[in-house]
Amino acid sequence: MRPTLREADEAALAVVRERVAGSAMASWLQLSTELSDGALLYQLAFGEQHVGNPLIRAMHGGVVATLLETAATLEVTARTEPAVRVRTISCHVNYLRGAVDKDMEASVTVARLGRRIAFCEATGWQTTPDEPVARAAVALRVFAES
Repeated sequence: MRPTLREADEAALAVVRERVAGSAMASWLQLSTELSDGALLYQLAFGEQHVGNPLIRAMHGGVVATLLETAATLEVTARTEPAVRVRTISCHVNYLRGAVDKDMEASVTVARLGRRIAFCEATGWQTTPDEPVARAAVALRVFAES
């Protein structure tokens, strides 16, 4: 059975929050989520553990990539019916600006959801969505939840 993508709503937000609460990586990232204008918005609260270059106080690129990949994974698992599990096939990140020592936000667009693979585009920013820090193309293997 081919999964379908439902609207981002309070039920999807509850699924994301439940998965974030049970994830050590999400805790380390200080990840939170909110529903904004009918879309899920992911926030990374800046912490000293996220600094990659202490001389210029830049956020580590791996932290940025992990935020985008995690957001894509949460987006697909929270918005599919019937429920699915996913595993990352690939994550290609384009770094567009330096990530400074402040909070970061991300949003995800599911470009295609098939029976076996989902393709997502995740964008992360620190000032406005029009000035992204990074963009990621994420391919996820989709498994029916058992």
